[in-house]
Amino acid sequence: MKDKKQMGETESKVLLEYANSIIATLREPFLVLDNNLRVISANQAFYTTFEVREKETIGRPLPDLGDRQWNIPKLLQLLKEIIPEKKVVKDYEVEHKFAQIGERVMLLNACQLRVPKKIAGIIAVGIGGGGGGEEEELILMAIEDITEPKRLQEELKGSEERYRRAFETSRNALLLVHKTEADILNSNASSQELLGYPPEELLKKKLWEIGMVKDYKDFQEVVLRLERDGVITYADTPVKSKKGLSINAEVFLVDKAKVIQCNIHDITERKEAEKELKEKCEDLERFSKFAVDRELKMEELEKKVKDLEEKLKVR
Repeated sequence: MKDKKQMGETESKVLLEYANSIIATLREPFLVLDNNLRVISANQAFYTTFEVREKETIGRPLPDLGDRQWNIPKLLQLLKEIIPEKKVVKDYEVEHKFAQIGERVMLLNACQLRVPKKIAGIIAVGIGGGGGGEEEELILMAIEDITEPKRLQEELKGSEERYRRAFETSRNALLLVHKTEADILNSNASSQELLGYPPEELLKKKLWEIGMVKDYKDFQEVVLRLERDGVITYADTPVKSKKGLSINAEVFLVDKAKVIQCNIHDITERKEAEKELKEKCEDLERFSKFAVDRELKMEELEKKVKDLEEKLKVR
């Protein structure tokens, strides 16, 4: 009889150590609640994260923890529905100002666990067992602090929104091109106007169909250069419009992870202005040369007149 009792105590001790070791090794804060939402177990991550002590936690109802900072009506309602309705709380987001740690965003996951009454008593060691019956119904609740990821996500979302607005409203023609397939994935209004394509038609085009690269092989070489250098600049390259017109353009290809951003600046007017300026400079040069030649001829004529006058005086 004594041996059975000792074996039972040993078994209980092993089960207790096993249950506690599993809970203790979890990196995220973790609670075990009974069917009255009373905390019967918590891991060290919970104490560290929420800056509370074990004696202030174990045996207390969840809404009373930490100056009632867990008294969140919607959360408590969800937890109360888990056992009778066998529900699962998955990725429930809680934004709350905690007394010790300030404003935090928590992601909660909880589920029901039916265990033999003996096991429940082992988990709840030190605070008394549950009610009658063969089994106990417990709630396991994992808590993930997503405050920083959430902040970064919001910042990223804001950056993406600012980029989207800048992309759409840019006066330069902008294209996003798939890095492996060379498909045009997105275009702004300026590029559609410049190239003469409606948005849906541009999405069907390969980059070489509008210029800048010759074919897929050339495109692959461009991708390798971009991954090495980050940016490729074409100071003056022809871009083809839907009507087959050749547009003089200054093009910047920028490496953007899975896509290539293609910035196209129409330099047709600048090229025409440069051509006009060059022609005027050539005209001026011809005029100057003509003026110089005329001046030299005048000087030569004046000299001949003077020589003739001198000869007449001698006679």
